[in-house]
Amino acid sequence: MVLNFLLFTVKIERKQVKPEERMAAYARARYLEERAEAHAFEAAQFVSRI
Repeated sequence: MVLNFLLFTVKIERKQVKPEERMAAYARARYLEERAEAHAFEAAQFVSRI
């Protein structure tokens, strides 16, 4: 009985993100959070007027 073994390694590399891209993504997320908060506040004011 002959067993053939295939040995290999897998190298997983993380995607290299530039600092400018990281800052842009953070600014985008921050803007979306602020808009959602403002929208929720406006909705709460509208509901309280009814």
